[in-house]
This record gives sequence, structure tokens and C-alpha cells, in this order.
Amino acid sequence: MTATIVVAVFFFLLATLPPLPARLNVGIDPDLMRRTVRGAYHIHSSRSDGAADKDAIASAASRAGLAFIILTDHGDGTRVPDRPEYLHGVLCVDAVEISTNGGHYVALDMRPSPYPLGGEAEAVVEDVRRLGGFGIAAHPDSPRPQLAWSDWQAPIDGLEWLNADSEWRDESRLHLARLLFDYMWRPGPALASALDRPVTTLKRWDDLLQRRRIVALAGVDAHGGIGRGMEEGGKRRPALGTIPSYEASFRSFSTRAALDHPFTGQAPADAASLISAIRNGHVFTAIDAIAGPAYIGIASDPSGRPYVNYVVGDGGELIMVRDGHDSLPLQEGGTGQYRFKDADMTGVVRFEIRIPRAPGTPPVPWVVSNPVYFSQPSAEPPSSPVSETVVPLAVGAAWHVEKDPQTEASTTISGEDVRFDYRLASGSRRSQFAAAVIDLQGAPADSTAITFSIAASRPARVSVQLRYPDHGGARWSRSVYADVALQEARVPFEGMAPADFQSGHAPNPSAARSLLFVVDLTNARPGDSNSISIHRVGFTVPAARSKSPIR
Repeated sequence: MTATIVVAVFFFLLATLPPLPARLNVGIDPDLMRRTVRGAYHIHSSRSDGAADKDAIASAASRAGLAFIILTDHGDGTRVPDRPEYLHGVLCVDAVEISTNGGHYVALDMRPSPYPLGGEAEAVVEDVRRLGGFGIAAHPDSPRPQLAWSDWQAPIDGLEWLNADSEWRDESRLHLARLLFDYMWRPGPALASALDRPVTTLKRWDDLLQRRRIVALAGVDAHGGIGRGMEEGGKRRPALGTIPSYEASFRSFSTRAALDHPFTGQAPADAASLISAIRNGHVFTAIDAIAGPAYIGIASDPSGRPYVNYVVGDGGELIMVRDGHDSLPLQEGGTGQYRFKDADMTGVVRFEIRIPRAPGTPPVPWVVSNPVYFSQPSAEPPSSPVSETVVPLAVGAAWHVEKDPQTEASTTISGEDVRFDYRLASGSRRSQFAAAVIDLQGAPADSTAITFSIAASRPARVSVQLRYPDHGGARWSRSVYADVALQEARVPFEGMAPADFQSGHAPNPSAARSLLFVVDLTNARPGDSNSISIHRVGFTVPAARSKSPIR
């Protein structure tokens, strides 16, 4: 009887496997189809915490029918990216995933940074943009707090509306066990069975689109197996080290880019064409394990009126999402074109194709497009300027240095200026740091910000900190960029974050007893040296207040 039950359960499981992808009849313009390439974004190799090297990953991508892959190994942005190349007929593009205090940020098409990127999320977003990169908030609503993106005021360029690593983390153990069984027979559909509609992330994206342009991508977050992340040592577990495989991940869902012209086979030019499509939002996501081929694209007729080319499977629905609100189904089933009506051409519009056999609760959309902007997103209204003045530090105020024992550092004072020279101790990472420090009797109680001008012999980031002895020596900080040219900086108190393990808002600045300009391994490396010039440090206060220097 036991054997009979086991056999019955086994055949029941086989009978209820996730369905194979439906194959659809496609009547889209052949030229549009040739210009639409299928690939995978957010992939880790053995360079960081993945299981295989680039060549093996490209081979898996080729077997899965991909035209491109975007590798996003963990790093600090200082490595020179690999040149684009074709391996196994697949275009390989190199990018980097950067860890910040507010989540992970993927940088595409970025020049190498002269210093390590990390620390405050806003600072990394600023650096990626300065270095010419296109930045994407990875797994923004991950169940793991250290991975979720938290700084939604930072001007990110893109976000991941779907991330495979986030999707399986909220599944029950029973479903994961079933997924493992299904994976042995139908790997791609099994992985897709863990997908749900990411309601929170899509709502967040729609809300952000009212304020600025943001491109959404789907991240396969492929590592070639289950294992520990980079922050945990980056090892694959031998027992399940190849599950899910790269190929299975690539067969679950993909990114489709609508190019200006088909790939030519010349890697640099094709990579530039792909990155341009991503930057301009000419990309969409398709859950390939549900059905295929998938297509949705926006074009204009000779009169300039836009229309949508689409493929909708049997029973599927083309849905317009305008300013975060769903329309009634525009088209049901088939292949064709939807021509915009006058009433459609307002606000921010994107499209989803939803089909009844999609997995998830609620079901994941089969296809998600990027937006069409019929009106520019309305930026936040500027705040009314506040009349304020600067209370300077007293001329001749005494500066000193704080540092680890092996680091060299000194300050040179000249009137209202200080030059801060340092050379961090070389060798292994052991919390090397150097700081130019001035002791205070407290900033004015009504002050709102620290102001100064700063320059450096080489570009660098400096952490501006206030220390509060009455709060256990806790420090609040904010990072500023120092270029070779002198530039003004303003550090508002409300924007300062805990530098230690405390939480909440900083105490009143009148309780601060030290102002520090710190360089540490957040944005520097062992052995780094530099000369930082700091000019005219002061605190902003209401204009009517006395300007007596701070001692």
C-alpha cells in the first residue's frame, strides 16, 4: 500500500507539472522582430559570488537562445570594465553591482571610479551619474532588509520591477519542495512558478514615474546555484550548487531590447546600441516560461500618432496603465496594433499583457513595457528659499588629526583654511582611517547646515561628521565629493545619517563637541594618500542672527 501511495503521488506530481511555454503565432513586422533582441540582465560570475566564469555563462545563454547577457558582479566601481565581446554568439556586457548603506545599485556603462564607491546610497547614485553610468536599484523590495533599496529620494535612473532572488524568498517550504521536484523535469517553468506580481514594487514605480523618468528592468539575479551572497562569503553550496542553473534562470524570463537596427556582430557597436536602448527605456520584460515569442513595442504612424504593436496569447489581455491606474482590456487575444485615442495621450502610460495561466498570487504579468511620456513628470515643487547667513569658525581655531596607529596624517592651518594630508596604512584592510578634527563648544542651536568649500589633489569622498560625547560619542555623518577644483559644499543636519550603530535623528547640533572630516575604507583603499583643502567652515543660521564666530 505504501508503494502504491508513493507511485500515485509521483504520477500526480508529474501530471501537475507547470505547463510548457505556449507557442504563439506571431504576425509582427519582421523588421521589428529582428531589431528586438532577447537577453538577461543581472548575472553573477565566479568573479564575485557566481558559480561559473563568463565563457560558461555565455554558453548557457546561447543554449537558452539569448542574444546578450549583462554581467553585474559585485564590486566597488574601481575595476576597469571588460570590453564587450561575443562568446558563443552571445554579446557579453560588463557592469557592476555596488553595495551601499541603503541597498544595492547596479551601474551600467560607467567609467572606473578613482576611489571605491560605497557608503551612503545617495552618494553612490551621485557618483555613478558623475562617472557617466546608468544606475539601477537592484531587488528594491527584497525580503532581506540589507538588500532592499531604502533611499527613494535619490535620483536613481532605473529599478528592478522583478527580481528572481526576491521572488523565491517569500515562498513556503512546501512550495519550494514542489518547485525542486518540478525543476528536475521542467526547470524554466518551475522557476517561473515562484513568481508573483510584485505589487509593492510596481506601485512604487508608478508613483515615482509621476516625478521623474525611471526605467524598469527584470533581474534574473543568476548565480548558477544556491549559496551565500557576497556579504556572506560568496560560496555555492555543493549539494545544490548547480540549482538553479544559469540556463534554467535564462529560460524563466528575459529582457527584450528594441534596437534602432539589428545587431551587427561588432561587439562595441552592438553594446552601445543595447545600452542606448536601456537608457531610453526601449526595453520590456517577458516571462518566457509562460509563453512566447513575446513582443510589445511603441511606434508612430506617418501622421505622428503612436500605436502599440503587440502579441497577446489566447485569453490574454492588453492593459494600459496610465498614472498608476489600469484601463479596461484594450485588446483580447491575437496579434496586432492598438492605436492611441486622443484620451489616451496624457500623463505617463505603460502596458502589461496579462494571461490567465500565469503563476502567482496575484498572477505575474506575462509582459511589462516601459512608459511612454505624453507629459513630463511633474518635479517636486521647489521649497521657498530661507533667508540665512553663515556663522564662521573663529580664525585660528585649533585643528588636530585622529587616525589609526599606522596611518600618517597632518593638518596645516592658514587663516580660515586647513590643508589635511594623509596616507592610509598599506597592507590588509584593518579599519584604516584619518580625520581632520576641530573641537567645538557646540554649533548654534538654530543652525541648519555645515557649509565650507573643499578641493583635493585627487578626486575623493570625505565623510563630514558631528560627534556627540553626551550620546556615547555617537557620530552623525554625510558624504561629500571633493574634486581637484575648489567647490562649495553644504551638509544639512536633517540629511545626516548615523555613522555608528545608533538610529534615529541627530541630536541638536548645539550638543556636538567635534566636527570631523574623515577618510576611511568606505571610499578609500589601504595605502591611499591625498591632500584635502577645506576653506571657510561655518554653520548656517537665520539671517537675523548674530554672526559672531564659533569658538
